[in-house]
Amino acid sequence: KENRKTWIINLFVLTSILFAARVAMPVCATAISKEYGWNKADLGAVMGSFFWGYVTTQVLGGYFADKIGGDKVLVMSSLSWGTITLLTPNIANMHTFFGSSIFILTVARVGMGVMQGVHYPSMISLLAHKIPDSERSFPMGVIFAASNFGSLLCGAVGSIVLEHYGWQRVFQVLGLIALLWTYVMWASTKKPKNNVISLDSMVFSQPLLPLKSDSVPWKKIFSKTPVWAVIFAHFCMNNCFFILLSWLPTFFHERFPNEKGWVYNVIPWMMSIPSSIFAGWLSERFIRNNLSITFIRKFNQTVAMVGSGIFSIALTFCENFWTAVFYAGLAVSMQTFHNSGVLVNPQDIVPNHAGSVFGQGQLYLLYGVLDNELYNKFVICPQTFLFGVMNAFGAVTSFIGVYLTGYTLNAAGTWVHIFSICAIVNLLGATVFIIWGTTKKL
Repeated sequence: KENRKTWIINLFVLTSILFAARVAMPVCATAISKEYGWNKADLGAVMGSFFWGYVTTQVLGGYFADKIGGDKVLVMSSLSWGTITLLTPNIANMHTFFGSSIFILTVARVGMGVMQGVHYPSMISLLAHKIPDSERSFPMGVIFAASNFGSLLCGAVGSIVLEHYGWQRVFQVLGLIALLWTYVMWASTKKPKNNVISLDSMVFSQPLLPLKSDSVPWKKIFSKTPVWAVIFAHFCMNNCFFILLSWLPTFFHERFPNEKGWVYNVIPWMMSIPSSIFAGWLSERFIRNNLSITFIRKFNQTVAMVGSGIFSIALTFCENFWTAVFYAGLAVSMQTFHNSGVLVNPQDIVPNHAGSVFGQGQLYLLYGVLDNELYNKFVICPQTFLFGVMNAFGAVTSFIGVYLTGYTLNAAGTWVHIFSICAIVNLLGATVFIIWGTTKKL
């Protein structure tokens, strides 16, 4: 148990740093654009390019995690993206050689996406073997909350560093922190203390259920409407989430130029952390009260998509800074209900092939997010499949949404247009999931 606690802490911190490094570009967007003379379309292209790389390693991350161990993949991954983050200012200065700051930083962001793309597949593979199915609800909830905490961390520390020392120092500080924590991860893996079992031995010595020899029924799964309903809802949700993640700092800087960046870069993400935990607690409460799992999934997804859409639109009409921050926090917080909605639905409908949520491998254990009912479904997958498709679709729409936001704003669009489109897309996704979504095994 002590060893599990140590790794949960390690992974929480690493995931927090990962998201802090990812959010560094949006936090510094205005300063970087001003220095290099970018318009919003240029900025959207650079920020969105991260997902070009991210989508390519969803499958590979899970495959190599199963082959050599999730801990090793995490260390190699964080070493790589940490180095890219640290050297981003130096890479940007090479624009005189390449002739374009947009090109060189786009390449760097693609590379960072490639390296960060293996993080979740590796982490999930590692934790699935390390923590018993009956004990995963709280640890998974804590670790998944790290994404919001990392955004909060960059918003707080990054905004202060940006204001006093410039955007270059933001990347350098976060890159250095990432490399230092990579060493901690490596050291804890190589030198286990006392009687703590090494991570590799735990991964490959756990009693596993026998593998199923059947191949993945691709045609059958993709012929089912509920499968496309869950993929489409995830596609729509990611669009709104990453537009908010990438563009909120720019929105506040333009709308309230005299306000402190650390305020609007911190409070929305601070509000989302208890919301994430509450969403999981509420799902478990519903289950204990014998409510339909299908109802719970649809309820959570409706709250996530409709709620975030409503508050995103309301945000654009705010003239008072603190009201705008509060609405931004509600828009981000509502999205955390997605973790207990569509995000775990693949395990309901295709339990024998849902482990592909985060990549392909020889063995994958399925898990739920803050949902004991799902954690008790301890399944070994011969191949990984559906969630990898979901994650790939999500990464594609992330690039499209982030880029088109910049393009639209640059073409005389307004923030009302941007967030109204987000709300419409969310409403469409929620409607499709409500009508065709299910938890019945296909």
